[in-house]
Amino acid sequence: MPAPAPTPSGVVLGYPLDGSAAGGAAPNGLLSAAALSQGSVTMGDTSMNISDDTRLHVRSAPAAHQTDILFDERCYSAFPHLVSLGGTELLIALRQAPQQERIRHTHPRSVITVMRSYDLGETWDSENAAQLAAGGGQEFGMLALGNGVIGGALAKHGVAPMHEAERAGFAKRRHEYPYGLNGGYWALSKNYGFTWQIEDFRVVDLAAMPCAAPIKASDGAILLPAYGIAGGANVQSSLLYCSTDGGLTWSTPVLMAPGVASERTYCEPGLLELAPGHLLCLHRTEDVKVGQHGTFWRNESRDGGRTWSAPEDTGIISGACPRLLKVADGRVLLTFGRRRDPFSIRAMLSSDGGRSWGDTAWVLRPMPNGDEGYSSSVQFADGRVFTVSYGQNTVGVTGIVGTWWRLP
Repeated sequence: MPAPAPTPSGVVLGYPLDGSAAGGAAPNGLLSAAALSQGSVTMGDTSMNISDDTRLHVRSAPAAHQTDILFDERCYSAFPHLVSLGGTELLIALRQAPQQERIRHTHPRSVITVMRSYDLGETWDSENAAQLAAGGGQEFGMLALGNGVIGGALAKHGVAPMHEAERAGFAKRRHEYPYGLNGGYWALSKNYGFTWQIEDFRVVDLAAMPCAAPIKASDGAILLPAYGIAGGANVQSSLLYCSTDGGLTWSTPVLMAPGVASERTYCEPGLLELAPGHLLCLHRTEDVKVGQHGTFWRNESRDGGRTWSAPEDTGIISGACPRLLKVADGRVLLTFGRRRDPFSIRAMLSSDGGRSWGDTAWVLRPMPNGDEGYSSSVQFADGRVFTVSYGQNTVGVTGIVGTWWRLP
């Protein structure tokens, strides 16, 4: 059956999904694709000191071509996750909420939207988007399991109106809506992501929040990274959950990177299987009291995630979350948002399983400010990589963008 022609706009919970909503000849309001295609771009300092003895060379990604996936001036759209369904079909999941006078990550109308592309991301069928987790959906990292089955790690808050904190049982927040942690869930679609039935949701941990997508290990287990205060931790830590029955039941958490109140906490872990039983994890750091601020830390497991090495600082500055992909030639691709000037979506490559990352950062897309990041990538059969992320345009609308590029 032929795919329906993607429509230019649609209405979802009162949000018109129109990728051209920002208007103008360059609706993303960012550096043009033409500028990126010329080779190296000037980003202020072309190298920066990321640790005491490392010089990082910053270059534009090869053959970068930009696209705007979704910009809507009435909507804050962020935290995209991309998955390939084979052939030319892609799914993207993202958080949407009404645009506010300030950046907030909570809203009573926050929801997860799932859109489909039939042409490797050139166009998106926004009018027929699916939705889930109304009332506080935060992030949804998907995993294609084959035969039309798609699972996903859902992070959710419970959110109340500003004036109803007491009755809702939530503490008042300085800059956010009153909210409570709803925790992490496993969601399942049995029909290629067209619907997400409530009866197919399972609780993973009400005290933890997923961020990066889960992975399916070589032994068939589903491994779901998350973060929170659980598993014996007394401060925010990176956690790992395992399911050996397709997501029906989940293990208690394994502490991948336990936070230390006097040093730093860990969150938003990105997980990758390097070889059977050999896992790599990168972690965002917060509440840093010792060492560099805003760098990724890494550690490994050699027993399928049951035990982990001590975390080590990579020296890679971000301020957002790490996302990992093992590409066809065996290298490990790291993509991330750099939330310091010069702001950008970046990629780095490792040829030794994430122990080192070379001396070059590849700029996928310059960004105007630090409201950006949370990347997700797939590699196509022809070797190209498609990386999606979120960021603001020049008029302050936050939306979803994508970059097709080639590995150096």
